[in-house]
Amino acid sequence: MTKLITEVQKPTNGKSKQEENAAVVAAKEIINSPNPEQKKDEIVPALEVKKEMTLMEKIMKVENLGLVIEKRSKLVQTRSELDRFQITSNDFNCSMRLNDSDGNVFTTSFTPGIKKVIDFLKASFDASIEDVEKKINF
Repeated sequence: MTKLITEVQKPTNGKSKQEENAAVVAAKEIINSPNPEQKKDEIVPALEVKKEMTLMEKIMKVENLGLVIEKRSKLVQTRSELDRFQITSNDFNCSMRLNDSDGNVFTTSFTPGIKKVIDFLKASFDASIEDVEKKINF
C-alpha cells in the first residue's frame, strides 16, 4: 500500500503541489476505506486548472468574436433576403441567372427548379449560421 502512495506523490508532468496533494488524499481515501474492493474501480477525477487569459489573449478573443458576429450578421441578412423572395405557382413569374468566372451565363425561368435552388440555399445558410453560432462562446 505504501508503494501506491509514494508513486502518486511523485511529480507528474509539471502539476502543481495542490493537484498532487489532492491526488494523494484521494488515493489514501480509497486505500483506507472500510471496503477497498468496492472503490477499487473508481476513477479519481483530475482537477482541471483553468489558465487565466492575458490581456492580449482577451483582446484577440474579443476581436475574433467580433469577426464571427459580423459573419453571422451577413449570413442572417442574406438568409432573410431569400425569405423575401416570392415564387408563385405561375410558370415563368421569375428567372434565375448564373454567371461563372469564364463569362458563361445560364438563365432559366423554370419555377420548380428555382424553388429547389432557393430551398437548398436556405438550408445551406441555416447550417452555416448554426456553425457560426457554435463558435460564439466565452
